[in-house]
Amino acid sequence: VLTDIGEDYCVANPNSTGGPGELDAFGSLRVADNALRVTATGLPFNAFGFFITSQTEVLTPNPGGSQGNLCVGGTVGRYVGPGQIQNSGLFGTFALDLDLSQMPTPIGFDAAQPGETWHFQAWHRDSLLGGLTTSNFTDAVAVTFQ
Repeated sequence: VLTDIGEDYCVANPNSTGGPGELDAFGSLRVADNALRVTATGLPFNAFGFFITSQTEVLTPNPGGSQGNLCVGGTVGRYVGPGQIQNSGLFGTFALDLDLSQMPTPIGFDAAQPGETWHFQAWHRDSLLGGLTTSNFTDAVAVTFQ
């Protein structure tokens, strides 16, 4: 059984379901355990999305025309490798087990270290009234590793 870890921060705007998407982190705070799963829930059905991460907490409303709040900043890494782009399916959720030795950054991969805080959020496709395509974000979670 995985333990709920990290601290929630940053308010998510409602998506087309009428409620906000939520992100949770489960696993161990110990880097050596390499056990971290992130889960996005409350998403629109059959929406594509992926997780993002950085070591910087920000609040950027409606970036690039999105309907949501971007809560990670600085050098943002995207989990868009093979099998990492997800679909929320019929339950409006997706999850990913992360490799703490392969944290994505804009210039490659970095290993999480004890004492570092990494921030996680999910970006997803969404639609506006009238069917216009847009995007949105979940809330975010900060995880300080040991």
